[in-house]
Amino acid sequence: MIEENVIRTDIFDYAKAFRAYRDKTEDEKNGLAIHHHLLKSLQDQGLLCADDRPALVADIGCGEGDTIINCLKNLNFKAGIDIRAIDSNPRFIDDQTCWHDNGVVTHQTSPVARNFSKAKELQIIPLRNYRLKHGDMVQSNLASLLCTKEEMQQCRNRFDIVYFSHSMYYANQMIKNGQFGVTSLLDQVFNDLLSDNGMAILIHNNVISNSGMSIYAYSKYLIPNLNPSTEERQGISVDCLIQNSCRELGLTYFEIPFKSAVYYSQQFLKYVDIFKDVNRFRELKDNEDAIQDLYRLMFSHHRPIDEDYDDPRGWKTEVDLIADIVKKQGCTNMYSSIHVVLGRNTSPEFKRKVETAVKYALDKRPPSILY
Repeated sequence: MIEENVIRTDIFDYAKAFRAYRDKTEDEKNGLAIHHHLLKSLQDQGLLCADDRPALVADIGCGEGDTIINCLKNLNFKAGIDIRAIDSNPRFIDDQTCWHDNGVVTHQTSPVARNFSKAKELQIIPLRNYRLKHGDMVQSNLASLLCTKEEMQQCRNRFDIVYFSHSMYYANQMIKNGQFGVTSLLDQVFNDLLSDNGMAILIHNNVISNSGMSIYAYSKYLIPNLNPSTEERQGISVDCLIQNSCRELGLTYFEIPFKSAVYYSQQFLKYVDIFKDVNRFRELKDNEDAIQDLYRLMFSHHRPIDEDYDDPRGWKTEVDLIADIVKKQGCTNMYSSIHVVLGRNTSPEFKRKVETAVKYALDKRPPSILY
């Protein structure tokens, strides 16, 4: 609809939209701080710091790899870390497996490969080995994506941590092997990947009234308004989906909730009419603040503008809803959670130590991020 190399409306440019979003929210910063308190407490209690073997970590939906690297920084992994990471987005991982294994290196040119290579070279984290693979977590078997055939038995039930950072959204309402998507993934994690005293850590945003996620859910016709009922949340909000799946599978879970503001520039409200009209986007040329605001709106929309531009709940309505909230409170809010999930065979001592660490992380949250 508009000039090439300016702003595309026929695609969703995730990378540009996410960078704009990340620059104006402390969602990631708040989550990383909580996560650090959690793992630091576990290590202070003697967990995740064995000196005879590297900690084996899986990252399901790794993106560019920077999140897992930041999660594991400034911690004492005495024997180092071995990471296996997968993502289905070819912009992050191409269709060739990349690994660094005992000195043998096969490089990709993808963003995640560059980030892992840099992390190992500079020892940003004590990374000993890593394997990166393109694959769909919902349509494929997790173990076959994370491990080669030769090492399948060696890696089975040996992982210490399995991460899902903002990836469980893509398992919502998908059915695999007769199970709901979230349930299937957690079932695989605890049957095939984690050791008895291992844990899954899931980081995600939730559908809460008048939040960025409730606006998205409304625009997709998942809820009738911006204030979902308890029953409506059960079917769409990731925190509820995880908890329901844990109960079904007999898994123990702990939740650490937190909120973060998403800010827009001071001139945001001035340009709302332009943001709503794709034919006027060219008027934003050379106005970097307004362009970044537009990309933040696109991140909230999370799909091509053209897909529902004329829909009654589509792009234009979504811009109006966000503008109304910003006008009232100066920002929109994102409500998030970190879930720590333990298996059926977890030892009482390990469970007690995890519970202590979760309580420590809960207590360390500043009042400004509580909800």
